[in-house]
Amino acid sequence: MLSRPDRVPRNGRARRPMTPGRRLAAVRWVIVAVWAALLIARIIVVARSPEADLTAFGIAEIAVIVFGVGVILAGVLRMQGLRRRREDESLALAIRRIDPTVWLVPAAPTAELRAMVEGDRSEITLGSRVTWAFGATEASLWELDERRATRLLVIRWSRVMHVGLEDVPAPGDRGACAVAMHYVRPDDTIAVATFHVRTAPGSRRLLGRGPKLERLLAELARERIVA
Repeated sequence: MLSRPDRVPRNGRARRPMTPGRRLAAVRWVIVAVWAALLIARIIVVARSPEADLTAFGIAEIAVIVFGVGVILAGVLRMQGLRRRREDESLALAIRRIDPTVWLVPAAPTAELRAMVEGDRSEITLGSRVTWAFGATEASLWELDERRATRLLVIRWSRVMHVGLEDVPAPGDRGACAVAMHYVRPDDTIAVATFHVRTAPGSRRLLGRGPKLERLLAELARERIVA
């Protein structure tokens, strides 16, 4: 079913959607205007009645300032979250262009995984957010290198011996639990790749033991058996 086209104003110009940045700027100027109005009202009251009690004006001005600082901080944090999500989504789009059959898991590398990648590719330093792509034959680790999707590690399902959970500590998140993939390298040495799973693209929070991680583990184990 086709959607109806948006109505165009009589002047022929369509309304531009308000971005989070413009919305934050509008709220900021509203707060500045309210504070300026309070200041002007205070000046007028002082000019007319020098002995008037200005406690209410002072409390209102402080409340507006505190509220404004809180709104700006919340907006900055939200913008950072949106930027991280856009980066994750651009990486996911690049991976799907290469292989549209894979399903993607937002992850955070453990110290063990960092050391493994740096040992294989000394020129690479993993960021705080990576993406695992799981397909019919392999599990591959990807990272966004500027604007290019880079595949850093490939593990063939035929070489995976076991997939499980390990209580690997994460900086700032003691409840996080890591997924461990025990596999055999092409040179027949045994290795393990552990990674934390983020709650969503763009998020810094990590999953702990629970239904979501157990379901992911079951899907990985089933994918390995099918492959």
